[in-house]
Amino acid sequence: MKKLSFIVFIICFGAVSCSNDEDTQKEDAQKLEKMHQEIVTLSLSTSQTCTNPEEWDFTSINSSACGGTNDFIIYSKKIDKVKFLAKVDQYLKAQAAYNKRWKIDAACDLMLPPAGIKCVEGKPKLFSSIPK
Repeated sequence: MKKLSFIVFIICFGAVSCSNDEDTQKEDAQKLEKMHQEIVTLSLSTSQTCTNPEEWDFTSINSSACGGTNDFIIYSKKIDKVKFLAKVDQYLKAQAAYNKRWKIDAACDLMLPPAGIKCVEGKPKLFSSIPK
């Protein structure tokens, strides 16, 4: 009977441990999403009208598991660029730590940097020099 109780205890402990890992990974993912949303808000790319593409710039916002970049974010040149890029850097480091901690592997799709920014229907949009 003691062996059965011990086995039940081990199974329950294992189930709780796995559940806690899943909860922690979910919490970590939510923290990353919150950081990303703060960056988007700071960038002004979704709240400011684009009338002059020269008033906008872009930077990497997501790194590939193989190195390099696989996503970019547009930001207004009117914001505090140093503070904004520091926030982006914190996010990229947190993203790398998350991927390492949870052994996240992703496709090694790398993107070429955009050729520039255009204003399309009042919104800043990245464009590529490579024809589609």
